[in-house]
Amino acid sequence: MANLTAEQVKRLADNFMLMANALGDYRYNNIDSLTDEENIKIKGIHNQQLAQTTELYTKSAILVLEDAQDALKKIDKITAESQELYKKLTNVQSILDRASSVLNLASAILALDVSAVTRSIQELVS
Repeated sequence: MANLTAEQVKRLADNFMLMANALGDYRYNNIDSLTDEENIKIKGIHNQQLAQTTELYTKSAILVLEDAQDALKKIDKITAESQELYKKLTNVQSILDRASSVLNLASAILALDVSAVTRSIQELVS
């Protein structure tokens, strides 16, 4: 296992912030077409993503991942894909599924659960 550097932790937080912002942009751009229930679900996930991103920015412990460089590259790819998907997808359930998967990844990283991080990355990449 490799230790993440402070710069790598910041990069993770930056990526999660970009994904959270993309989800927020989706919600605000589509507010008129969302049902109240969809809006509430997206808002809740968005708020959780923002809270976890803030926690990641301020977390003082060094996160440990297997093959950190590979994981970071995959998360960079997931970030870019998420930003594009939120712009293109019209199915709200697909948006909710993606946002929930991103939230699961952030939770796994914050919990320092290497196997859950690996599973979450694999789920988002596939």
